[in-house]
Amino acid sequence: MTGKILDFVLYGAATVVILSVISAATQAERESNEEVKQYDLIEIEQPALVEDPKETLVSEVIFTSQENCPPCKAFEANCVTPLRKAGWRVTKRPPDGRSTPSFDIKLGGRIVESKTGYKNRGSFFRWLKKTVEVKR
Repeated sequence: MTGKILDFVLYGAATVVILSVISAATQAERESNEEVKQYDLIEIEQPALVEDPKETLVSEVIFTSQENCPPCKAFEANCVTPLRKAGWRVTKRPPDGRSTPSFDIKLGGRIVESKTGYKNRGSFFRWLKKTVEVKR
């Protein structure tokens, strides 16, 4: 009888711990999604254009991608269209030895910042905005 009671208590405690972990993860995901939704893409709508008498040098995001890379596919699905609509040139290249996806930010005709990895749309645009503000 004592063994059954002990089993009941242990299973109950394990269930409470599992539900707590799921609840905390769900709350963290909800907060992360809210943060992404609150991020205003209009803040980086105008790329850093540099006027050159010979040609206009367009701001560019160059990224490496592999066919079966989930973060690469997520970046393409979530970020390429908004970047192009905002006037950025977006160029996809094959892997170059770095992890994929890898990103190079080109402003004024030269690469000013690079990074590897993609987490989500909000963090990518925050990184891009910070890069543009610092390198202008």
